[in-house]
Parts: sequence; structure tokens; C-alpha cells
Amino acid sequence: LLEAIPDYVILEKNDPNDLDKDGISGHVNLVKDVRSGQLAIGRFGFKASHPTVEQQIAAALVHDMGVGNPIFPDLSNIANPIELSNNEFIKLVLYQKLAGIPKARNQEDPSVILGKILFKQIGCNKCHTITMITEDYFDTELSNQTFHPFTDLLLHDMGKALADKRAEYSASGSEWRTTPLWGLGYSRRLAKSRALYLHDGRARSVEEAILWHGGESSRITDKFKNLEKSQRENLLAFLDSL
Repeated sequence: LLEAIPDYVILEKNDPNDLDKDGISGHVNLVKDVRSGQLAIGRFGFKASHPTVEQQIAAALVHDMGVGNPIFPDLSNIANPIELSNNEFIKLVLYQKLAGIPKARNQEDPSVILGKILFKQIGCNKCHTITMITEDYFDTELSNQTFHPFTDLLLHDMGKALADKRAEYSASGSEWRTTPLWGLGYSRRLAKSRALYLHDGRARSVEEAILWHGGESSRITDKFKNLEKSQRENLLAFLDSL
């Protein structure tokens, strides 16, 4: 679904110079599409380094697992640089693209309803855009869908505390793609180990992850800190319902 969002929908939120003066200056990461050889809007990975699900999977296979594939052969494996056949790779990509999204839960719970209101009031939705749309797409199951990923797919400066030394295309060390929040609470129910958050797993809870937000989101983080205890609990209940 994230791949099927039209470019213009993402570009509508592109505001690198904060022309609307809301303190948020998200921008797209233009990256290489290895299939076409052209630049495309990055959508996947912590720094939006890949434009398609296929390319993200291929990169994860070779870099994280050492499995050469039709997109990224393992050049260190001279005897067998492509371990995953094209047919196997196609099936893997199709499964990942069409796998269903966990359904949000407890949406009629009063605390969840109040939490969603607070989510918008303090400005979390400025980056974690709640609703997106798709148009006609070659995987027809993904065509013309209205869905709720809670991301704008843009890069945002998250401050020095979350910075690493790795730049990727136009993403600086302190810039990160807005992480989609769909399935946030549900994933914790599936995990066999304790859930960790942020790009390096430093946050032990969703609340800690929020408090690590700096840079562009500092004012919003301060608003979260200034909420009453019951309000913070409602907001966290909403996030857990996703």
C-alpha cells in the first residue's frame, strides 16, 4: 500500500523550507531505483533509501542475510552470487506486498477515542499522517484504497540525540523517515521477546520512543511531556490500539 501511494500525494507534504511555518520541514529522499536506473521517491527503510518493496527486500536479503538475489547478487560469493532464484524472489516479494495489515482494535473505547483526539491536538499527525490513498496500481488488490498508515514517508530531522553518522542520498545522519505506526500495538502481542523501538532499539517502550523525539518534533514532545498523567495514558492507549 505504501508503494501504491501516488507520488503527488507524498509531494504535497514536501516542505523542506517550512514554508507553512509549522515547525515541520519534512522532505522526500530521492533515491536510485535499480530497476529503472532513475531517481524515485524513497519510501522504505529507516532513511527512505528504497523506492519499492522489491528493492527493500532485495537489499535486506543480501545485506542482512547474505543471500544473493536477482536485484542484488552477493558479489562475495563467487561460486553462487545469486542463491535465490528469480521465481522464488518473485513469490517472496508478492507475499510481502499483499500481506494484510493488522486491524486496529478497541476503537470505541473511550480512552482510545480521547487518545486519538490528543494525538491530533499536540501535532503527532503532522508527520504521522493518519490517512493515505492509492490509485490504480498494477497489483490490483492495492488499487484505490483508503488506509491508515500513520506516516508521511518524508524525512525529518530528529535531533542530535537520535543521529548516527550515516547519510543516505539526501538523508543526513539526523534525518529519519517517519515510521508507520500501523500495527504498533499488535506487533507487541506477536513478539516472543520484549518489544524495542526506534531505529536502534534503544527505546524500551512507546513512551520512551516519544520522549527521544527531538529536532523538528521537539515542540510536540514538549506538549506530550506537559500532558496530565491521564492524558498521556489515553494517548498511549490509542497508540496501543493500532
